[in-house]
Amino acid sequence: MNKNLVPIIISFLIVGAAIFYVGTLEDGEPVQPEEEMEESGEVDEIDEDEDETAESDDNSEENLEDIEEENGEMSGLIDCLAENDLVIYGAEWCPACTQLAESFGGYEAIDPIYVECAEGTPEEAQRCEEETETGYVPEIQIAGDLYEGVRDPASLGSEVGCQL
Repeated sequence: MNKNLVPIIISFLIVGAAIFYVGTLEDGEPVQPEEEMEESGEVDEIDEDEDETAESDDNSEENLEDIEEENGEMSGLIDCLAENDLVIYGAEWCPACTQLAESFGGYEAIDPIYVECAEGTPEEAQRCEEETETGYVPEIQIAGDLYEGVRDPASLGSEVGCQL
């Protein structure tokens, strides 16, 4: 080993040990063992955090119900868009396509109205080649006509008479 590397390695070890030690300090004091924490009352603070977590779980259940309701509404919108011949041509590597898909709830959610042009099936690739007008993704068409307006669920829905 090179003689110059030894002091460098030792320096890194010392710095690493110092960083580790500083990380174990809490308010300038070494971290207390669990028994000392119980005596000092710090365990009670942890219990309060657990109560907040329980309340947060209740809120999570309410949020989950809201999300399920929104997903149902979004699913209805996507079905309506499909009935009105709206098609989104895209590619999963495309950031704008991903953003649009996420606004609907993800690629799986928009499956009825989405055609993958880059990494899809050979049938999808052929469909993209034959049906797209611009060669850029995302391309949105309504009944075969290029749509160039705002690209969000509400705007697309209102364009074809579907409500969110």
